Amino acid sequence: MIWTTPCGRKTLAASCLAVGLIAQPARADQPAVPAGRQVDPPGPEAPGGDDAPLEMNADGRRSVRGCDPGADCAGDLLEGLHAFEIEAFPRRRGDSPWSDRDGGSIVSRAPGAVSARRGKVLPTDLRPDLPWLAKLEMPDLPIKWDQRIIKFLEFYKDDPRGQKLMRVWLRDQGRYREMILRELRRAKLPEDLLYVCMIESGYDSRDRSRVGAEGLWQFMPAAGVIYGLKQSRWVDERNDPVKSTRAVTAYFADLYQRFGDWDLAMAAYNAGYGAVLRGIARYNTNDFWRLLDYESALPWESSIYVPKALAAAIVGRNRELFGFGDVVPAPALAYDEVTVPTSVALSVVAKAAGVDTRTIEDLNPYLTKGRTPPGIKSFPVRIPRGRRDQFAARFPQLRGEWDLYDAYLVRHGERFEDVATTHGITVKKLRELNGMDSDREVEGGTVLVVPRVSEADKQANRAKAEESLYTAGEPEGQPGDKLAVALPDPDFAVAGKQRAFYRVVAGDSLTRIARVFGVDRGALATWNGLDSEAKLQPRMVLSIWVDRGFKPADRSVALLDPARVQLVKAGSVEHIQVTEKKLGRERVTYTAKKRESYEVIGKKYGLSARDVARINRKPYDTVLEAGDSCVIYQVVDRKASERAADQARAARPDRNAKRRPHK
Repeated sequence: MIWTTPCGRKTLAASCLAVGLIAQPARADQPAVPAGRQVDPPGPEAPGGDDAPLEMNADGRRSVRGCDPGADCAGDLLEGLHAFEIEAFPRRRGDSPWSDRDGGSIVSRAPGAVSARRGKVLPTDLRPDLPWLAKLEMPDLPIKWDQRIIKFLEFYKDDPRGQKLMRVWLRDQGRYREMILRELRRAKLPEDLLYVCMIESGYDSRDRSRVGAEGLWQFMPAAGVIYGLKQSRWVDERNDPVKSTRAVTAYFADLYQRFGDWDLAMAAYNAGYGAVLRGIARYNTNDFWRLLDYESALPWESSIYVPKALAAAIVGRNRELFGFGDVVPAPALAYDEVTVPTSVALSVVAKAAGVDTRTIEDLNPYLTKGRTPPGIKSFPVRIPRGRRDQFAARFPQLRGEWDLYDAYLVRHGERFEDVATTHGITVKKLRELNGMDSDREVEGGTVLVVPRVSEADKQANRAKAEESLYTAGEPEGQPGDKLAVALPDPDFAVAGKQRAFYRVVAGDSLTRIARVFGVDRGALATWNGLDSEAKLQPRMVLSIWVDRGFKPADRSVALLDPARVQLVKAGSVEHIQVTEKKLGRERVTYTAKKRESYEVIGKKYGLSARDVARINRKPYDTVLEAGDSCVIYQVVDRKASERAADQARAARPDRNAKRRPHK
């Protein structure tokens, strides 16, 4: 898998951000249009086809490469050396610049192919009991013979587990072999880097590691950003076999420019170039195989990664000798590319092309939600080769199945259920349409697929959704009610600022909200009496002091109307009275005329002993003596809420006493 940070094998967070190595993931599904509106197809932002150049991060590549992308990191001397190599070791057309043909077999000519400390070591020098080692055709990667390589070769040749595994790998290689070789040749890289893909993913474009690496080449998210692979909730180009292969050739080239040695470059591909640099600096040697002899010079995984890749390449060059001559490769990746004008389900694409949905999914593994992204005017989709004409004729006939949806850009603070209500669809159906498991996947700036509805219906539905902001929650209210917002100090103000009210939605965080509003995170917590480390919960309302002239539309944020907000001091009697009134209850004081428990008192008013205990912040088994008092929430309007109705039904008033307690 690919690690691009010098901060450590699995560290891609704060320390790397500090040195500018990690850019934010490209959002292929986020056109630059006002949130809360239907998204017009952006056209120019739509991703191109296979030949479109990748938008790589030059600073990130510079960190990996050790010099500017496109520059020769070794300077003019290396340029001269390369010219000498071409003259001294001429190669036939199509041969890799890293090898030369000699007597029908490929012999490594890469610099340092034979370790200076070992002299000219032959494999049979290490294992004279394995005469077949002398018959091997060499790959175009430099081979420095080591027992680790030979052990892998024995595993693939003689161990049933190795035989079975290699058969599957060589079969599946057929699907991507020609495409990968084409990209390696285009980049003038060793063709046998093809076998790095074998040990990374087994040629599975959907492969995902436990740490989040994905695709044929197991790109981590940050590395994908650096090398131009878009990642969003709709598209993850790390799973695009063509684009990820093109990206990885740039990464391989950068690593070779930095190290000038393929063993070190492959080790850096596995462990991160920072880990390799630290090992070189600690032990003062740039000999990969010598580093393996030192304690903690390189990660254990890398000590077997490079031999494993080299052994796989040797097997690939000697299939008959290893018993794989009869392996039939999978059909090569072949497809035509068509474009669709809006977000279209892959099942509809499959129907138009006359194939099953799985076939389309296999050709487009980078489409993560089973449909093309919303809000993109012309999105390229791959279909089986030879189906283009059928698709062109059939797709318009299926218009009723795909031309029913729009793209919608969610505002910060806009609830998922509001989007559903506005577009006349249930929350469950909206989740299914967008391939979601949870509302928490949606945040401000997310583009959703929504049903197309008339403008009149949309306005009516939106008004209903906005009204629910003031009535839904705890406690419930009636249409037209003000929303009670409890604050530590309702009279607090910040000079030169104006107050805005923001209702928290699922997935919000203090950090995200502070960033959207451009305020200090700590100040935001203080204004609202929050624990800055605890998570925010939906339906909370935050008071935020913003610059005068703050325009919500410019920040794509949904705010509450200040005229619909009633500020109260948190925990005050006024606060309790306001919220209980909405429930159809009132706060009263009950005075015991005799010895009574919370259980007995609660039953009179439809409350449990624990309800009374919570209200009064006392143990539930508390007993009042005559003259003692406690607070009770008594029903005065059983029609105001379900809670009031349930409580009224459960009440068992004392027939020998007055119904209402003393206030």
